[in-house]
Amino acid sequence: MFLIIGALRNFNAGMQNLRAGKWKGSPEPIALGHDPQGKVLGILGMGGIGRNLKKKAEAFGMSVIYHNRNQLSEELAGGAKYVSFDELLAQSDVLSLNLPLNLTMPPLQKNTRHIISYAEFNKMKKGIIIVNTARGPVLDEEALVMALESGRVTSAGLDVFENEPKIHPGLLRNPNVILVPHMGTWSVEVSCLLFEC
Repeated sequence: MFLIIGALRNFNAGMQNLRAGKWKGSPEPIALGHDPQGKVLGILGMGGIGRNLKKKAEAFGMSVIYHNRNQLSEELAGGAKYVSFDELLAQSDVLSLNLPLNLTMPPLQKNTRHIISYAEFNKMKKGIIIVNTARGPVLDEEALVMALESGRVTSAGLDVFENEPKIHPGLLRNPNVILVPHMGTWSVEVSCLLFEC
């Protein structure tokens, strides 16, 4: 949720300006952000993490749609609406990637490397926000940089990267991208679960 709210509200540009001694982008204004209420969150990959994210997003007033390998039972979906992949791209205000990286070839499983690339960005609403906390290679970073530069994507929040720890220079220089170094499980609590504190 941190990356979703931060990208929606354009917090990264504000934080960078503040560290540079500027207040709210003065003398150059920063773009106004958006509130989450009433926005459509599209979740690509509705496993345990996607379902947990759904609950948190609803607490912020977002409606949730999802696409998954298989449609979930009503009980598991918890009111989230199942849509086709193309509908997910077209209807989402925020798209969160929560799917595994599958490199096998059909018919065993769908290859998910670069599942979001140039063609997919062209199907999205202008001004969409992209969040990737899944695996770096599910998102084509070169295509994301171009979508950001063209305005197709307003902002992004990324916790994973295609070639970790190397970060695409176009992402590093863009003030509308929140970058964190794969910190999704970087907490005392998770460390204790993994290593039995």
